Amino acid sequence: MESSDIKLRDADKITMTHTGLIAGKKGKVIHVSFERNARGKRDYAELILPSRRVVKSEGFDDGELAQLQLYLKGQEKDIVKSAKQINHDLIFKL
Repeated sequence: MESSDIKLRDADKITMTHTGLIAGKKGKVIHVSFERNARGKRDYAELILPSRRVVKSEGFDDGELAQLQLYLKGQEKDIVKSAKQINHDLIFKL
């Protein structure tokens, strides 16, 4: 299946948030969350960078999760840069 064949429902209403860099078992990771309100309930997916592994998901189907993983692959550098800035800001606010 081509990635262009996968369509997210209400894609323009998905919110993405992420943590700063967090120490993990195999190095630093970033938790990335996607949320949307659909059909009167909240859909949620949490993935980890750099592996793009799905940790938790409710309401997103397999095709949509694959699309989110592809999105993270393309945006990884920007997300890592933003996560580093979060860590920097936290250090200097303490």
